[in-house]
Amino acid sequence: MKKYVITGSIGHICKPVIEGLVKAGREVHVITSSSNKVQAIESLGAKAVTGSLFDAAFIKKAFEGAEVVYTMIPPIWQTSDWKASQLEVVNNYIQALTGNQTVKYVVNLSSVGAHIGTGTGPIDAASALEKELNKLSGIQVKHLRPTFFYYNFLSQLPMLKHAGIMGGNYGEQKIALTSPADIAEAALEELLALNFKGNSVRYINSDERTGNEIAEVLGNAIGKKFPWVVFTDDQLLKGLQDGGLSLTHASAFVEMGAAQRSGNLLEDYQKNKPAFSKTKLEDFAKEFKAAYAG
Repeated sequence: MKKYVITGSIGHICKPVIEGLVKAGREVHVITSSSNKVQAIESLGAKAVTGSLFDAAFIKKAFEGAEVVYTMIPPIWQTSDWKASQLEVVNNYIQALTGNQTVKYVVNLSSVGAHIGTGTGPIDAASALEKELNKLSGIQVKHLRPTFFYYNFLSQLPMLKHAGIMGGNYGEQKIALTSPADIAEAALEELLALNFKGNSVRYINSDERTGNEIAEVLGNAIGKKFPWVVFTDDQLLKGLQDGGLSLTHASAFVEMGAAQRSGNLLEDYQKNKPAFSKTKLEDFAKEFKAAYAG
């Protein structure tokens, strides 16, 4: 029985991954920063390991004895420097894996655009983690690069309700989209098969639509017609800050959107595009409708 360590607690992607690993008879340890989630984790048949990803000694101890590790950089909201906080987590993972004698495989949740390295906002740290993992000797690494999460559109509900629009500083070109359920399915497949060698990349994508097509599908779901507005970078930055985001987060999202608009974000994805996963925008529209009504 292989011992797995899963970072990411029981979020949208991790929970079905944990359930699948337990069902397959694997020993699963789940890192969580919240003691409130211990019971929920253990009810899935996994062992909860409580601590902070910002604690290098804790991560090193948590990885001891594991043969397979699933890594991801979590959302970090309480920080004045988002990238620095992300890179702290990256460094702690690498310290914990360097010299570790038991870990043979890492499945790493990265992102579309990680091939670039800089100028992609929050994706820069995912790129850094990829590069550092690839330097480790004796560990086989699979990087999962999903595209834009459908549920990110839920953050636009306040703007839709108050201004009757959706939008971003991109959207005239096709936006590659995906579902956490499809990402979880791919992650579980890689974690169970462990048939990758060296370091390699797997893109995960469920659909592609322009901003106006997204607005049309989601509008049909809620019975409203509204446009997708392409903002300037300055307009988006102001809008995000007015909506309560700190400068470090707002500027990073603007940078990521600009990379999408330029086409750079999807450049490598376009060269290595996979078959679409099963969850389409119309499927997500049902979730969007429920959230809009809530």
